[in-house]
Amino acid sequence: MNKHPSPENMQDAKPQAVRETAPKVRNTKSKAAKRTCIMVLGMHRSGTSALTRAINLLGAELPKNLLGANPSNPAGHWEPARLIELHDQMLAEAGSSWDDWRSFDSSDLGASRLRFYKAEIARLIEEEYGSASLFVLKEPRISRFVPLYAEIFKRMRIDVRYVLIERNPLAVIASLANRNGFTMGFSSLLWLRHELEAERATRGRSRILLSYESLLDDWRQGIDGIKSTLGLNWPRPDIEWQSLLSTHFSADNQHFAASTELLDADPRIIDWVKDAYTALTMLRSDDVDTVATENLDRVRAEFDSVSRIFGDAFFPELDSRLRVLHQQKLEQQQLAKQRGDEIERSTFEYNQRISEVQAETAHLEAELAGRQNLLEESASLADEFKKSQELIVDLNSQIQALQVERLAQEIQLNNDLPTPSTGFDPHSPTFLALSKTPDEQEQVNMCVDETKLVAFYLPQFHRIDENSEWWGPGFTEWTNVARATPNFSGHNQPRIPRELGYYDLTHPQIMREQVEMARLYGLHGFCFYHYWFSGRRVLERPIDLFVNSDIDFKFCLCWANENWTRAWDGDTKNILLEQKYAEGDAEAFIDTMLCYFNDQRYIKISGMPLLVVYRAKDIPDPQRWFSLWRDRVVANGFPGLHISVVDFYDISTPDEVGADSLVEFPPHKFNGPQNHPSEFPTFTNPNFSGGVVDYRKMIAQSANRPKPSFNMFRGIIPGWDNTARRQNNPTVVINSTPELYGEWLRFLRFQARQNHPDPDSRLVFVNAWNEWGEGCYLEPDQRWGLSYLEETLRGKFFDAAEEPVDTNSARSRLFDRLVAPTGHEELSVTQIPREILAAIVPPSPIAVRASKLLRRLPPLHFLASYFYRRFRLAR
Repeated sequence: MNKHPSPENMQDAKPQAVRETAPKVRNTKSKAAKRTCIMVLGMHRSGTSALTRAINLLGAELPKNLLGANPSNPAGHWEPARLIELHDQMLAEAGSSWDDWRSFDSSDLGASRLRFYKAEIARLIEEEYGSASLFVLKEPRISRFVPLYAEIFKRMRIDVRYVLIERNPLAVIASLANRNGFTMGFSSLLWLRHELEAERATRGRSRILLSYESLLDDWRQGIDGIKSTLGLNWPRPDIEWQSLLSTHFSADNQHFAASTELLDADPRIIDWVKDAYTALTMLRSDDVDTVATENLDRVRAEFDSVSRIFGDAFFPELDSRLRVLHQQKLEQQQLAKQRGDEIERSTFEYNQRISEVQAETAHLEAELAGRQNLLEESASLADEFKKSQELIVDLNSQIQALQVERLAQEIQLNNDLPTPSTGFDPHSPTFLALSKTPDEQEQVNMCVDETKLVAFYLPQFHRIDENSEWWGPGFTEWTNVARATPNFSGHNQPRIPRELGYYDLTHPQIMREQVEMARLYGLHGFCFYHYWFSGRRVLERPIDLFVNSDIDFKFCLCWANENWTRAWDGDTKNILLEQKYAEGDAEAFIDTMLCYFNDQRYIKISGMPLLVVYRAKDIPDPQRWFSLWRDRVVANGFPGLHISVVDFYDISTPDEVGADSLVEFPPHKFNGPQNHPSEFPTFTNPNFSGGVVDYRKMIAQSANRPKPSFNMFRGIIPGWDNTARRQNNPTVVINSTPELYGEWLRFLRFQARQNHPDPDSRLVFVNAWNEWGEGCYLEPDQRWGLSYLEETLRGKFFDAAEEPVDTNSARSRLFDRLVAPTGHEELSVTQIPREILAAIVPPSPIAVRASKLLRRLPPLHFLASYFYRRFRLAR
């Protein structure tokens, strides 16, 4: 496959210049031969590089000193490096820069400096292009001061033909965001300034307007248009340049594309940009379209009327901040140099010490060699001593034999057995301890808990097109995590990973490291969130990489069947991706699951694959769906399908939807008023309207939950804080520590052994392995390191003799740990009395029904939640 250029990337590494034989002249003092410049104008990232290289392949000369390649244009930019440097100097002297969206006025330089720059530009043009009769000049900055170049070229007797190339603003904006990190609003104004100035300055001159997208679709039409409209004859023969250009233009490397319809529908793009792009499109068909030029003049006038006001406030402030950052950078560099010098000195001292140690080692080795001779002599003496001991033992044996013989003779003579001399005290503590039978010995019976810990696994740590479209280019879950800020004193934000770093789940080695860590610390498997929308899969790459690998680790899937929304809460407003539950979706979904069920690593209960459903009651007629799923799974050779539904706010038992079991899912149903802290933190965010929950009270509610009449798998969280996703209105769990997490898990393990005698169905779900955006993860971070994983492993072993006799005893032991200070609380808090812990229970059925009713009326539910939180904060 041919690799072709894009505005960001060019194929050829070296310019191909075609030299024409200069016409012979008889009088060297006659009038200079006429030269022609093809000036390529357009906004940065608009395809100017691709077009310039194409014109060069047609025979136009390039400048001698080209701007080198960089990651954004690996093959080069095809523009004069010396002119770029001069342009930046001129713009800076006038109080501007290349990314300034204000109009450029050359008079700001002053008369003398303006004459200097005109002369310098003319000099560089002569040096870069020499006597070339046809050359191409491309430098996007020129778009802002075309009249300056027109005046210079007129004096130099150079004929200028203009080629204006534009690209859909959305594609330019995306490319600038990727290369420079510019915002959409800033890039829009920058595009507008370049296009307006270039069009206005070339109006009425020899010019042609092209579209980069159209050039990729049909480059021949564009090249023919340049030739016919500008009246040019290409120096290179047609058969040569047609072959070269056929391998030059392609959309393969067009990384960002957008349609006119998408531009018109985007509410973030200002009308000036849309109107200007429409007018430029009209000019491509008719260069003198009065409607188009009038619209461009209107937009330019409106833009100029405000750009100077706002720009004069914005750019000086930006320059000031950049100078401060530059100064800080210099100070950091100086500090780094000092540290480097210190390291160099320390290294020298270290090497000196090594030399001394080596000398001392040589001296010691010499001493050891001398001592080795002594050791050999000692060994010889030891052999002799051993032989002497063996002789003594032999003599003792002979003496004992003589004593036995003598004793036998005495028995025969006296017919009586004397009392033997034992030589020890039968009443000593040592004798009593060592003489006990095995049944009487005190034993420590360490046992291994066979409860299977399954951790929920979020696959959103890699780029996908949907997230880039909705949240910005390159978005992943790490984007949210990194920008979180503390809401109160002592608030642990942002969360920073440690051993595994800010990983990308498209790299298989990352998952291998995660599994190695999870297995080492006692986890049984992962429960991957599975995103399926009527056949459309999202975030599927991690699970596909896992299934196609040889990673030896158990797994199952949880269908995360809620809507994707801008609020990250699955509501029915601001929907980005909707669950429609269309006709035939039930069959289509379960059919796609069979390939996972057939995997030997998939978690099964009594031979039945385990499938978790996040929001079962969102499914229309879930009993019918689940029945159909079971029939299809049985038809494929399995004994059945174990469906477990998440214990969401709108469900109480699995029987309500025809499921087999319920999965407890903290913090769902654990973040009510019964678990609010007695002492709230000191808030530093005046806009905070979220909720605060005490981890110790959550543990108490979990321990107080009675054994249900149905099958339920208990759940646990190491913590919870979704500030990264909802800065001003998160739910934050405070006072969570590894020690308290370990005590909670130890209780749940004990309860699982009591309630699930069969280890095959003894599961506890951990929420979660890597929910970094919700502050809910076992992976190591900078704050706690490996502590949560170490507590997970510690709970796997228990002393049978120290085990509680029943759940009540286990609960009492847990409460003892909760009232005792750990010394690791995030905040300074008072202890909770045992009677308070014992009284914490889940919300009453009335409260649950009221919550369900309010959730049907989202505005009323929002108001009730808001005022309740304000009331709690005020208290």
